[in-house]
Amino acid sequence: MPEWLEVSLPCTPENIDSLATDLIWHGFECFQIEDSRDFFEFSPHWDMADNELIENYKDACRIIVYLPVGEDTGIDALRTLCPALTVQSRLQEDWEENWKKHYAPAKIGKRLLIQPAWIPLDNPENRAVFFNDPGIAFGTGTHQSTKLCLEMLEEIDVGAKRVLDIGCGSGILALCALKLGAKNALGIDIDPLAAEISSLNAVKNCLGDRYSGQALDFLSGGLPVPREGYGVIFSNIVADVIISMAPKIALYLAPGGLWIVSGIISPRLPEVILATAEAGMSVVQHRSMGGWEALCLSISP
Repeated sequence: MPEWLEVSLPCTPENIDSLATDLIWHGFECFQIEDSRDFFEFSPHWDMADNELIENYKDACRIIVYLPVGEDTGIDALRTLCPALTVQSRLQEDWEENWKKHYAPAKIGKRLLIQPAWIPLDNPENRAVFFNDPGIAFGTGTHQSTKLCLEMLEEIDVGAKRVLDIGCGSGILALCALKLGAKNALGIDIDPLAAEISSLNAVKNCLGDRYSGQALDFLSGGLPVPREGYGVIFSNIVADVIISMAPKIALYLAPGGLWIVSGIISPRLPEVILATAEAGMSVVQHRSMGGWEALCLSISP
């Protein structure tokens, strides 16, 4: 069983977003954010967690990075960002199982239910159900940036459209689009593990024949321009990457196609709007949640 180093970086609600951005810029792509604000946003659901969990989590604010054992260089780089970090060893199996106790079913908007695959289904509202098992890939569906994308998605007529998810993580956005009627979907991620897990999630949701997960770098030109474009493209990443994508994205959109972007912290929103406007895109819809911003964009007439 592979062994990992769990590197915990303590932070505050005020600097957690900037620290996450710094991690991405330094090449750390797989990390876990624990923000007590997210937990207490779901206070009506506290009956789903025991009192000990609530007490232990109420003041938690940290980012956890997982590194293979022996990655001393990585730890040194992280220490420059957060000198107060702590390190402990974890078996991959321990992480994959222990985090599940914090993950509950989540209703998104009016039509979607993100259902942990290991919890019995209770769906009296007959929502479209996405059975999720993200493993160690990003994408439980509970983060504000993902919720914003899903809320926009369910307002779009995706019937018979092709979908592209750039930075697919667990595949949640593309696969939910398929649940809502999209024709087929491609999820790409620079992390091969994310491409693999998203493909497994597609099979679990009986969508394996309509979804493909691939390890590709969009910005390096790794994705060929399709003969027919995509009706919906998701980019739930960070502001800097979205800005870099903007000049290329129109090549991949079908006529009338939409680009849904999220993962943008509020102070960076003006930069994203300016960059996408310079690339010939206009804002169709804008949504905010908990300091995060999302845009639905189309090619300007």
